Amino acid sequence: MLIDELLQAESWGIVHEKWIPAIKEAIALGEVDKLIELRGRFPYFFENSLKQLKKAEREFIRNRLW
Repeated sequence: MLIDELLQAESWGIVHEKWIPAIKEAIALGEVDKLIELRGRFPYFFENSLKQLKKAEREFIRNRLW
């Protein structure tokens, strides 16, 4: 999974182009725990990535992560 790659990365720059696909994949698979962990580790970049998601994907995150 792409989100696992993000969680193992030392810095966000290494995997910058994978943020949106990883978040979308985690949403599709219902990986709420991994999304919470990603948000906790890279809060600024996670929040900025939400702008690139579809409305339904943003609602999924709002409903399950907040």
